[in-house]
Parts: sequence; C-alpha cells; structure tokens
Amino acid sequence: MRSEVNRTPVFTVEGSKTLTNGLPIDLESKSYSFDEVLDIVGFGRTTLHIFIASSMVMMAVLNETMGISIIIPASQCDLSLSSTDKGILTGVSFAGIIVSSHFWGYMADTKGRRSTLIVSLLLTALCALVSGLSINFTMMAVTRFLVGVFISAPSATVFAYLGEFFKTVNRTMVITYASVAVGLSAVFTATTGWYLLSFEWSLALPFTDLMLRPWRFLFFVYTLPTLIGAFWLMALPESPKFYLSRGRESEAFAILVRLYLENHPNTTANDFPVKYITPEPGQKDRSVPSSSSGGFYHIASSVWNQTVPLFKRPNLGNFIICCAVQFGLFVVSAGMGLWFPDIINRLTTSNATDVTVCEALDASLMSDAAAFLEDERITVAATCNDNVNEQVFIYAITLGGLYTALYLAMSVLMRKVGRKCLVASNLFLSGFSGIALQFVDNPVAMVALFCAFLVFAGTSISVLNGTTVSIFPTNVRAMAVCLSLMMGRLGSVFGSNLVGLIMEQNCTFTFLFFASGSIICAILTLFLPS
Repeated sequence: MRSEVNRTPVFTVEGSKTLTNGLPIDLESKSYSFDEVLDIVGFGRTTLHIFIASSMVMMAVLNETMGISIIIPASQCDLSLSSTDKGILTGVSFAGIIVSSHFWGYMADTKGRRSTLIVSLLLTALCALVSGLSINFTMMAVTRFLVGVFISAPSATVFAYLGEFFKTVNRTMVITYASVAVGLSAVFTATTGWYLLSFEWSLALPFTDLMLRPWRFLFFVYTLPTLIGAFWLMALPESPKFYLSRGRESEAFAILVRLYLENHPNTTANDFPVKYITPEPGQKDRSVPSSSSGGFYHIASSVWNQTVPLFKRPNLGNFIICCAVQFGLFVVSAGMGLWFPDIINRLTTSNATDVTVCEALDASLMSDAAAFLEDERITVAATCNDNVNEQVFIYAITLGGLYTALYLAMSVLMRKVGRKCLVASNLFLSGFSGIALQFVDNPVAMVALFCAFLVFAGTSISVLNGTTVSIFPTNVRAMAVCLSLMMGRLGSVFGSNLVGLIMEQNCTFTFLFFASGSIICAILTLFLPS
C-alpha cells in the first residue's frame, strides 16, 4: 500500500529538486515501498543478466572450494604430499573463509555489493592461477588459504546482491533457482577433472623448471567461472537498495529509471511514477556517508557499529537461529559429505551381506586394518601413484545431479508451501533418512538413504541464505549472511573432524548424532519469520 509522503520518512533524490535525468519531484506524490518500485520496474534483460552472473559466481565459489579435492590426489607426486599435507590442503580454504567473513560482510554493507564481488573474484582468480603453478606444499597451502580469504566475499555477498533485485516474497525462490549452479558445479568439476586427468602429458614452461601437467591445467579450467563472473559483473549495476541504505538516493533512482526504461520500451523518464521510496522497517536514514578517514580506530569502530545491530532486537533472535541452523547444515552436508566417497566405497566393496550400514563398515574396517597399514609401508618405498579412482568422479557427478534436481524441485514447491515449511520438511527428511539408514540391510537402499541424508540438508543451505537476505535490513544484510556462513564453515570443519574421531569407535552413535542435528535444525527454522 502507498502512503502519503508527509506521514512517513522517505528516500528522495539527494540534494536536488529534480532527478539528473530531468524528472521533477512532486511534493504531492505518493511514497512507494521498494517492493512496489520493483513491481513498477519489472523484469528485463539486465535483471536476467544479474541472475545468470550470480549463478556463475555461486558456481565459482564451489569450484574454488571443492575442486581442490579432485586435484590433490593428482598432484601428490609432483608436490611430494603426505597424507597430512593432503588433509591440510583440503581444509585450508575453509580456514581462509572463516577468518575473513566478518571483514567481507563489513565491506559489502558499507562499500557496495558489486564492487566487493568484483575485487574479491579477481583476487580469487589470481591466487587460484598462482596455486596452479605451486612448486611445493608450502606454496600450495599459502595460495589456497588466500583463495579462501578472497572467495569468502562472493560466497555470501552474492546472495545479498541477487536478492535485492527481487521482491521480498520472491527472493528465496530466486536464490534457490540460482543455486542450481551449486549442483552444476559438482558435475562440472567432476566431469572436466575426469576428462583432463585421463591424459598423460607434460609441457616444460620456458625459463622455469616447472612442468605443466593436467592437474595444473585443471586449476585454470576451474577458475574460468570466477573470471567470467567478475567481468560480467563489471557490466551490471550496483544494488539500488544498497545505495538507498547508504543515503545515495540519486544513484539508486538512476539505476531504477534505467531498468524501467529498458523493461518498458517507448517510455521516457517522465513516465517513471516513483518520486519517493519508503525506507524498510528498522532502516535508519544514512544520508551522510561515513568518513573513510580516521585510521585504524575509525575502521575498527565502523566495523563494530556495523556488527552491533545484529546482536540487538529485533535482529538478535533471528540471527542466532540462522547461525545455529547454518552450523548444523554444514555439519551434516559438508562434514559428513567429505566422508561420503570413502563410506560409499567401503559399503559397495564390502563382502558382508544382509547387514546394516554400520555392520558393513565395522566389517570393512576390521578386514582392512592390517592391509591398510601394509599398504602405507609399501607406498613409501614404491613408485608414487597419482591416478585418481574413477569412483570419485562418479560419486561427485551423482551427488551433483541430485543437488541440481532437488534445487529445481524446491524452486517449484516453494510457491506452494513457503520457504519455512520447505526447509523444515527438507531437514526432517534428512534426519529421518539418517536414522533409517541404521535399520536397512539392502545396499541400494543404504546408498539412496545416505544420499538423501546429505542432499536434503545441503540444498537447505541456499534456501536459508535466501531467508537471511529477506529478514534482515539492507544495512546489515551482507554482514548477517557472511557471519552465518562463517558459522557454517566452522560446522563443516567440526563435522568432518568429528566423523574421523568417532566413526570407527561408535558408528551408530555417529549417524544418530548427525541425523539428530538435522531434526534440531528443522525445529529451529520453524521459529524464523515466514
């Protein structure tokens, strides 16, 4: 509903009586909510480009963080990697994401979504390409840590950027559609890895002792979506909602008018009916941008002031729930997911029949213990083998296909059942699948339930990100997404280490504990706004 301008605070064009394009301000005009403005602007070519570019960025994030798990086995001989080295390289990117999330949330909320995305993507691509030229473990670890530091920004900011071009009621659904790129990323990394690593070739780089081999080239291939996303964003506008939140009304109106003219051929700027925009509830007027001077104290104070609103009402309760649920989702989908290939491999190669998953794993562990120790001793003296088992690619492609299909299904169902009900249902299904896994003795049913256990939890992450974008004010939105995802990354580290510590000692408890986590998260989501 529209409201009279003299009855509510409004955003108008900053510092002038007319828009830069000549559109006059009528003091008797109505004030529109931002959702009403988006209805007037409509959907067009630029909005579609924003959607596709954001999907490309989501794909880039998964490529840079998960693609390394395919490259590490192929690079172990050239870099002389031990088992400990490989474990560090698998998780070092997540460490970079965790330590930098707060900083990037501050940058996105104060300097802009688009500029933060472009800078961080270009720096990510640079570090990723350098990591492909690593000559030892130390160089690889440092460059992959920096990849994590810089990819932390787009991993969260892209949700705020994309969501702010769509109405509140549609944001979560649009973000879920875009998240199909997450499943496609798994298919892309596995397919290209399977193809490129099947070749045996080497090329000496001029003026160096470095040999370019397929695994190094694979780094460059995985970085393509990162570069494409960065350059594509350069041709796209900043979020007008961000400009409004920073008191830069004239720039926001200029973007909105541009989109309106593009989506409505044969119209002029004078046909754009919006002169005033009502601030969202809880949104403070920031007509005077904060100074960039003042040294370290000023910056620290600015970061603090940007973070504090999340820990005050009405944001506090929702923020705690979002962080707790993100932690739980990553514990299940990423923590247990990192062990998926190994567990499935043990299930499918186990000679035991008519047994449950834990009975099969226990039998496999006991029968393989002596052989494993012997293999470790032989591997030290034997010729290094950097071939990657084809099953790794098959599992990754299968999971990627399941993620893609479920994201598409969720995008359709969300219109009918709502985001809160959908996330809760997903997580209940994930939890019940994990519990049921303990009682089936059919190998096919085991694999199906294990996949459902992981995928239903994993797809809920993007829906929760969309929910976070919708329920927090613009001025702290990116910070909320970044910090909640930081908790999620901590959950992935916690979950993967927990599986390694307790799976062999108590398999049943492990699955029940993780399944209970999904159910607890399902209950918590019911307390979020619809």
